[in-house]
Amino acid sequence: MKIVSSSKPSEQDGQRVIIAPGSGFCSGVESAIEKVLLLAENEPGKRIFVDGELVHNRDVNECLRKRGIGSLEQDSSVHEDDIIVIRSHGIPPDRRSFLENFGCQIKDCTCPLVRRIAGIIEANRRRPIILLGDRNHVEVKGLCGHAEEIFVCENLDELSQLLETIQKENHSISKNNIASPREIKHWLMLCQSTLDVDFLKAARHLCAERNLNIEIIDTICSATKQRQSGLKALENCDAILVVGGRNSANTGRLFKKIKERNQIAFWIENEGDLESLDLDIYKKIGITAGASTPRDVLENIRRKISKK
Repeated sequence: MKIVSSSKPSEQDGQRVIIAPGSGFCSGVESAIEKVLLLAENEPGKRIFVDGELVHNRDVNECLRKRGIGSLEQDSSVHEDDIIVIRSHGIPPDRRSFLENFGCQIKDCTCPLVRRIAGIIEANRRRPIILLGDRNHVEVKGLCGHAEEIFVCENLDELSQLLETIQKENHSISKNNIASPREIKHWLMLCQSTLDVDFLKAARHLCAERNLNIEIIDTICSATKQRQSGLKALENCDAILVVGGRNSANTGRLFKKIKERNQIAFWIENEGDLESLDLDIYKKIGITAGASTPRDVLENIRRKISKK
């Protein structure tokens, strides 16, 4: 398997297989992998450890392991001559300080957009922040480490409850004159980079509905938007294959969105998983993939289905 490929997946193969636009590696993932591979090439003989999984794809991480790139989770006996790689999802400041204590070279492969979100949080440290996303996701955990007061909302119910609390607090300040209106907190809302665009749209509506003056910055990456909008190309498919790691949040969101449309969907990690599926009964098959899925994997799946 090629973990980095410059070729783009074909969008259509006759009437049998369609690959959705925007499927496969995003630029942040591709850049992280290229940096690590180049590092291994330019630093022969040096041990390289990624702090966790570089990306959320089992096959990609296994390929890196075979090239001698280890994981800090598996081997913590780091020496000054070793190299530590910061994963594409980023890490909190206290984790960076911990890694720096090893005294070895650190290569930062954080996605540029995730780094930008962290910068926005740092620049607004004195403001309370709402972060839309999965609180247990490593990107969100890393971003939270940059804030003084941050509230993660995973769904609209959690956001609605928080907005109600904010509304009551603002009303109490204004009504009872217990403080100047200037002391009403100026909230900021941000998004996990791979957030469902429909979640952000609904969040905007909730804020407007409650007449809350919350600054909202759309920090969803363009690749995620393209990947989610690309599902429209698969609306007429009889079945859809969602390709990506089981621990990939953005792959999971794709799968969920397809199921919500009442379409038949199968979540697979690679072409090997096709053996357990009977796809002959479907005339038209669509393929989409998460940001950590190599493009050549999609092409292998397309070719394998087309031969049947």
